[in-house]
Amino acid sequence: MTAQKKGAGRRTRPAPAVRPTPRAGLAPTIAAVAAVAVIGGYVFVSATFTGPPSPARAAVSDAFAPYFSQRWDVFAPDILRVNRSLQIQAQWRDDSEDLVKSEWVDVTGTELDAVSGSPAPSRISKNSQNALGDYLDRYWDLTDAQQERARDTFIEQTDDGFAAISDADLLADFDGLGDDSDAVVRFVRYDYMLTRFSTVYADAFFGEPIERVRWRVQTDRPNDFDHRLDEARQYETTELTFGWRQAEQPDDDSVRGIFADVQSRYDAQELP
Repeated sequence: MTAQKKGAGRRTRPAPAVRPTPRAGLAPTIAAVAAVAVIGGYVFVSATFTGPPSPARAAVSDAFAPYFSQRWDVFAPDILRVNRSLQIQAQWRDDSEDLVKSEWVDVTGTELDAVSGSPAPSRISKNSQNALGDYLDRYWDLTDAQQERARDTFIEQTDDGFAAISDADLLADFDGLGDDSDAVVRFVRYDYMLTRFSTVYADAFFGEPIERVRWRVQTDRPNDFDHRLDEARQYETTELTFGWRQAEQPDDDSVRGIFADVQSRYDAQELP
């Protein structure tokens, strides 16, 4: 045990210095107020633009649009504004050799209904939709007179009945109505492809020896964004119908079985 020194020999320690308590600065308070103001302003501007139309939208748009607004086509320059469906119709001979005309069959609608609600739909569900887009791109490259000819029949009457117009005569018809022969060739080639597709699809669907087919493009445009809550439709459904084509049967009979299997799984139906 150590003895403490007393008296004159005692050493005393100096008292510790008292440190002043630091005062909270104004910077955190200013930062918090600024953050709340920015977030509040952002929420207000966002609600103004995304909510129903109101008088505040015009004022906010005039003030902020020059600096912060952007169009959706920045991300999707070729944004889809309409829904198009490929619908086909067919004819065949009955036991009396009379032509029987079918109802319209919605090929695109059948494909899309089969994958409705699927988080990972198969790409085959857009088969007819993609084909229709390529076909219309070639159709719109034609002149007005050529487009009118494209909507007419590609069948002619012969001594033996009816047959497809020959390639040379068909191209001559189109070339006489415009100057771009390359556009004509691109369209006619794709028209032949769509004829073969429609023939096999109708053959498998109706189970009859198809003699001729035709198709139409049904276009449905939803209301614009500003009118998305309106019950009334802004745009009427339109139909672009093409003329009859002589059926093009596949070289391999197994193709019909493939189409029939797909239609069975997709539950294809005629339109009323």
